Amino acid sequence: MGNKNKILDRKQLLFAFVPGNSIFHKLNPISKLVFLLFLTIITLIVNSILFMFILFLCIFILALLSRIPLKILFRKLKFIFTILIVSVILNIFFNAIPSEEEIILFYLFNLEFLPIRKLAVYYALKAFFIVLLLYTSTIIYTYTTDMRDFVYSLMRLKIPYRYCYAFMVGIRYIPLIEQEAKTISLAQRARGFGYERLIATLVSILRKGHVTAISMENRCFGIYKDRTNLVRIYFKRGDIVFIIITCIIFVGILLYLLYLLPIPQFPSLYSLYLKYF
Repeated sequence: MGNKNKILDRKQLLFAFVPGNSIFHKLNPISKLVFLLFLTIITLIVNSILFMFILFLCIFILALLSRIPLKILFRKLKFIFTILIVSVILNIFFNAIPSEEEIILFYLFNLEFLPIRKLAVYYALKAFFIVLLLYTSTIIYTYTTDMRDFVYSLMRLKIPYRYCYAFMVGIRYIPLIEQEAKTISLAQRARGFGYERLIATLVSILRKGHVTAISMENRCFGIYKDRTNLVRIYFKRGDIVFIIITCIIFVGILLYLLYLLPIPQFPSLYSLYLKYF
């Protein structure tokens, strides 16, 4: 019962590993990292807003295939989604250079001093989908990947374990900080305090970091060049198949974006706007 409650608590955190039996849980962390790298490259070079929207739908489906409950996924995306909506609104009004050549889609409330420009809408939506895609894919990766397995996988690639463990400590502190902030927030509310949460959280994290540093020094961490691990992470047949499929899809999308495939390009939002409005 205690382990079940612990898993439920971890599901509420933004970036925390939750054990499971989904396809992504069974993959090697490096395989998922290759997928994440290719997705990042595609996200940064694509220009079509419609293509980015379809890409987000695919990532959303992958999140569901990773056994992330829909309610939990919406809760994880709610914070960043709210910030992005505000960012889109602000960028539409303040991220365009007024000029006679700039295309004005319409005037807000029919007022000439509130123009909605094509360039501002495009860049606002593009920034919106870039952040949303990378954020959602990161949630999938951290939800399905134990950081210890990730470190062991990096060691299999002959990366020095001191750098691997430094990275793991940094990643593992993210859900720890979030959990600590929630605990301190509840404690401060019970005591009738309000704005001391940030300071208390900072002090608590600094203490934990100091204790971790002392513990590593007492155990002579890094004194030997090599390290023997009890757990060894291997590439399975499923990992090879997944990487091959990922590479094929990545190359195909890249050729499509470079206009090297005889496939019609996605229409622009502006052309659809002119057609239907």
